[in-house]
Amino acid sequence: MFTSDSDTASPADARKLALSYLRVHCPDADVEAVQIVLSELVTNAVRHTVTGSWSLDLRYDNSHGDGIGLLTLRVHDRDIRLPRQRDDSSIGWHPLDGRGGLGLLLVQKLTDQVGVERTRNGKTITVQWKLA
Repeated sequence: MFTSDSDTASPADARKLALSYLRVHCPDADVEAVQIVLSELVTNAVRHTVTGSWSLDLRYDNSHGDGIGLLTLRVHDRDIRLPRQRDDSSIGWHPLDGRGGLGLLLVQKLTDQVGVERTRNGKTITVQWKLA
């Protein structure tokens, strides 16, 4: 397991350290997808919380004996507001106009599963990738 937080690392440092973890423990992972998702979630924590604080853990588990491993990334921040996907359904597409709101869509496209849980001091976003 790899852990990091805003007290000990910048978002860029967290990406680099996660890359090192993946190379050793999970070489079959889509490294670019993991880095993009990690960047999106941590950047949102910095951008949308009062303190900008975050913590994360990245874990690979292949102990289920079925030949399928599970890579799990959890990012916690201290904002109780849940992420919202931008609603541009009236025009049928999402314009790239600098207003944001597309990160959750991106995270959903690059992962196999996304979950959001409110905690007593914020929220945790959990994403997972299934790996053969």
